[in-house]
Amino acid sequence: MTATTKAQALPPMKPQITLDLNGTASPGPLPSLRRAMRTLEQGQVLLLISDFPSVENDLHLWAKQTNNQILFVDRSRPNGFGFFILKGDLWPVERSVDVTGHRCPTPVLEASKVMNQIKPDQSIKLISDCQAAPVEVNTWIKTTGHKLLGMTEDARGLYRFYIKK
Repeated sequence: MTATTKAQALPPMKPQITLDLNGTASPGPLPSLRRAMRTLEQGQVLLLISDFPSVENDLHLWAKQTNNQILFVDRSRPNGFGFFILKGDLWPVERSVDVTGHRCPTPVLEASKVMNQIKPDQSIKLISDCQAAPVEVNTWIKTTGHKLLGMTEDARGLYRFYIKK
């Protein structure tokens, strides 16, 4: 059996703001990004263009600390990379469950514990990097009657599941 790979195409998304920071050295991109992000609403997307060599690692660390998501990295640009950054969450949540680094079934087990602690109609965000999590969470949702509001996957394969009780 031979595995096939698809070229990763640019996902259909239109940024509300494009911030071209080509030629800006560290730490320049981050303060400029912080200022631009303040003008966005939750769930909106910013396109940051940068040719600074280590900006990608800086952005992923920044995103994790600020509850933002690097949804996609466009590496096909002639000058610099394009980083599509989602501000915050697409759905409001009462609690977050971060099980990054833990394999399945841990994400579902931890989500179950938190779902037992929240009220009906409240929501949680489950964060996991387990590759089996999408299948596991969908199966769990079907058996528990909870509602999957949506899921995002960032550029590094980190899933965020938004689940309503």
